[in-house]
Amino acid sequence: MTVEKQDISCAILAGGKARRLNGENKALLRVGEKTNLDKILSFSEKYFSEVLTIANDRSKFDGYGISIYSDIIRDIGPLGGIHSALFHSKSDNVFFLPCDMPFLSEEVIRKEIEVYFSRKCEIIIPRTGEFIEPLHSIFSRSLLSGLEDHIRDTDNYSIRRFFDKVDVYYWDIEDNEENKRAFFNINTHHDLNEAHQKVNSVR
Repeated sequence: MTVEKQDISCAILAGGKARRLNGENKALLRVGEKTNLDKILSFSEKYFSEVLTIANDRSKFDGYGISIYSDIIRDIGPLGGIHSALFHSKSDNVFFLPCDMPFLSEEVIRKEIEVYFSRKCEIIIPRTGEFIEPLHSIFSRSLLSGLEDHIRDTDNYSIRRFFDKVDVYYWDIEDNEENKRAFFNINTHHDLNEAHQKVNSVR
């Protein structure tokens, strides 16, 4: 099964406040030769019918020539970014990718798309061992109305709380070093230093 140019958008979540990184824009962090955003854009056209960047500060992306959308519902964390992407997407399915994973695996992304369409679930989330990756996931746009109801009716904006209400497929992938590297994310300066070390170790 080929996954090229399926009815699926890519939403890059770049709206976090990065308090533990002193407010640095994670999408524009450079680990190796490219920024995290550049790495996603480099392969996105191969698999996605459109790319949306969800960010509340458009000025940081001047010159990129990309579609940027802010949160419609502010200050509710990643749920706000997910809601905005589902609202603005032209596709019936949205692949969410965080901007803080510098070693994203194109092979994992390709396989995740394939499994999602074969399972016909509402959400697919990778799981390695006991850990899930809720922001490296695919959502059906049909969830938009239910997500809006959930946001309106709750004061707990944990993504996992919403998962209890929908058809989620937890896709188990091998818990090995290659996959751990693919899901490595940067939250602190310590993480950023470790990412640089990982790049240098393979040179």
